[in-house]
Amino acid sequence: MSLIEAVTVPKWGMTMTEGTITQWMVNEGDTIARGQEILEIETTKVTNVLEAAASGTLRRIVLQQGTTAPVGALAGVITDEAATAEEIDAFIESYADRLGSGAEGDAGIAAPRTVDVEGGTINLLEAGEASDDVVLFLHGFGGDLSTWLFNQPPLAEKIRTIAVDLPGHGASSPVDGGDILAKIASAVSAAVQDLVPGKLHLVGHSFGGAVAARIAADQPSRVASLTLIAPIGLSKQMSRDFLVDFVAAERRRPLLNVLERLFADPSKITNDMVEGTLRFKRLEGVPEALSAIADTIANEDGQLQSIRALLAGLDCPVTLLWGEQDQIVPVPDAADLPAKVTLRSIPAVGHMPQMEASATVNEAILENIQKA
Repeated sequence: MSLIEAVTVPKWGMTMTEGTITQWMVNEGDTIARGQEILEIETTKVTNVLEAAASGTLRRIVLQQGTTAPVGALAGVITDEAATAEEIDAFIESYADRLGSGAEGDAGIAAPRTVDVEGGTINLLEAGEASDDVVLFLHGFGGDLSTWLFNQPPLAEKIRTIAVDLPGHGASSPVDGGDILAKIASAVSAAVQDLVPGKLHLVGHSFGGAVAARIAADQPSRVASLTLIAPIGLSKQMSRDFLVDFVAAERRRPLLNVLERLFADPSKITNDMVEGTLRFKRLEGVPEALSAIADTIANEDGQLQSIRALLAGLDCPVTLLWGEQDQIVPVPDAADLPAKVTLRSIPAVGHMPQMEASATVNEAILENIQKA
């Protein structure tokens, strides 16, 4: 039987409905290896590359560069040598029929909702079939739940997921004074308390990594695995300037300059990403909340938090993922990490591996979950 593999417009982000083909990185007739970057697609959130799901030959390019198409639309066809032109034509026609019937439609679009917690609300986005165990995504400083637009949809195909806006970010209320990290961890735990009957698999990025470590240390019997992406709290080194400049940036150009430091490839930043961040930063109370969080992360002498002891005390599997070109929180020395922690460095990636190397990160998250 012939191998015929569809290359389709992916669903990056639970609210994504369409994407624009900006570049084919291969040509018809090229031999393709599974995992090879073959197609660049732009959404309203970000521009990213699509990796081939199978090895073979790119026999047809269905959507040309510049075309905007709905999620699930057939962009190209990869086959083995045995596939005939007639089989490929029939395959393409079957996809046209599927889209015409509205099989994708809007049914897969999820909407965030708010959950009341003491002192405010937490905004969260749920995806995946109901299950006892849940993957909980915690973004970093200045981000929101859209940080996980390349990660939540594919993981939701295998396990239930929840992405949250941390307090003081996105559509979640800020916390006031005291131990801000502890209060944020407590608010997040309270928000998902009744939503997760079983175990939590925590995935935290940067500042969200410290929040995840605190939750795991506070509730070790409830946390089954911990995957931390460039977390704070494992060394003194950090770009304090990033925190200061992010808070201070009030116009598009200065903010773009700050956001570019997050990526090894700044071209992944879209206008909508910049404008959305600006709108968030202009909300009442947000600059003050961000300043308070920044002051808990680092000062002129470096990082103020330490999660090393928290991680050392955990029995669940802990994996650290780090971009080798991280300009914000440099990769720590493996010798300085707790013995049971696994560190995996990702080449040609900055502080946002979950966006720049999403397939690698998603695979690592699932591998860590399987260890639990």
